[in-house]
Amino acid sequence: MGQTGRMMTEAEALQTLAREDPAVAEDAKAALRWLTSGGGLEVISLLRLQEFLWCVLPTSWPASSSGHVAVARALARLLTLAGMERYGDVCASEQTERIIAAYAEGHDHGVAAYSKALATSHAAPPDTDLLAWSSAMGQQERAAYDACAAAIELAVVAGDLRVGVSGWKTKRAGLVERWLTRPTREPGTDTWLSRISAERIDEWAHGHPGERAQMARRVVPRLLEPPVLPGEPLPTLRWLLHHADAGLRLTARHYIAPALVGEAAGMFGWGTAPVGAPGGANGPGTASAASTAGTASAGSAASTAGKRHQELDVYPLHTLRGLAQHEMGAVRRSGTSLVLTKTGRLMADDAAVRWHIGTAALIGPDDGPDPDFTVAVREAALLIATLHDGPVGYEELTSRLTELHAAEGWTSRSGSSLAGAIRAEVHVLRHRLRALQLLDEPMAAGPLGLALTGTGTAAALSALLARALRPRRHQQLEARRYVVYLRYRSRE
Repeated sequence: MGQTGRMMTEAEALQTLAREDPAVAEDAKAALRWLTSGGGLEVISLLRLQEFLWCVLPTSWPASSSGHVAVARALARLLTLAGMERYGDVCASEQTERIIAAYAEGHDHGVAAYSKALATSHAAPPDTDLLAWSSAMGQQERAAYDACAAAIELAVVAGDLRVGVSGWKTKRAGLVERWLTRPTREPGTDTWLSRISAERIDEWAHGHPGERAQMARRVVPRLLEPPVLPGEPLPTLRWLLHHADAGLRLTARHYIAPALVGEAAGMFGWGTAPVGAPGGANGPGTASAASTAGTASAGSAASTAGKRHQELDVYPLHTLRGLAQHEMGAVRRSGTSLVLTKTGRLMADDAAVRWHIGTAALIGPDDGPDPDFTVAVREAALLIATLHDGPVGYEELTSRLTELHAAEGWTSRSGSSLAGAIRAEVHVLRHRLRALQLLDEPMAAGPLGLALTGTGTAAALSALLARALRPRRHQQLEARRYVVYLRYRSRE
């Protein structure tokens, strides 16, 4: 690829290219207009160029794969004439041609190739401990993402960030965090991080029509109030992490050792199972064990309290173990012990981290391309509980949840009852709340009613805030509505 003796302006580069080949010049001019939205060469960044070449061009440009490659080469020549050889090399690279060719095999192949390439590009701002980027960004988040990308690129060009050198990824993450937390205009103003948080909360509160959004808007002011908490708001979780720090003993079948089961039952008043605790035919942490509730009686549980030494018999402990192991990622099994993970170590050492991760697990993650039924039910149930004046009865809660989710378009692909699925998920939520000692059971409206302690209400609000601030992993459909099928399976 030839180069000129001096850097040309955009107009000069286009004129030179037109003299070389008018057709190529037209391709380059059109590509530049798409790439910069009319903003000119100065708005180009490496990240924006990669996104255009590897996604926008092959999915939006009306041409064949070979035509897309020709457009990329035309743009490469234009950028080289303008003295932007580094960008021109990206346009003409074998990597760009391979990604464009992948789209010819199918859209999914192309997207996969693009995603893989972008994930390994040093230009893309990484997720950090402060923020995980959304795949479906709002305006403020996208602006912050571009600003961080520009800061990374500038650091690389200046030699402050040397790609491939030991520790460069950690240094890049630190750069992103500094950029996110610095004032966006002048000292004392808001930061990119605060703007992103406000945008996500607003989208959560206004993202859908109907009762869910109405409740979310009512609860938003309370989400931002600092909670008043006891010295240790999640004592059961702290107990589990403390034992896992030294290696929590398991049986040969990988259940918690009977001596530790007895210790937890005595310490936290778990000698009797709650109404609705399952019989325990499933292994540790399984969803099926958590949702078959509804049959055990408090009387029979009390009569055998003295004989309970197995993990499955002390169901709150079984639920706590499942939450910590599978949703919080705080513990993992190593041989015949539960040990702390890196996340678990942070949780064990820092009460604030323990609170944040522990309460977020009440609702759980939603990282798939479609909304998740279990997450949707738990979110709505906690909204109702925090906004209800006093305990909410089981029948009232399940009835309101069924009406809400039916109005949103949830249904069962298998023909199962939506109301039955709702009831099962309410039991799962109650088990989680009881495992973290957040239920005020003496105040409950009936044996299966939902009443939160003061700490429980603070935990529910913390869980809802985590839900509002989560990175968005799916695009909202037309008119911000979604109609999905309930992925519910009968749990017997």
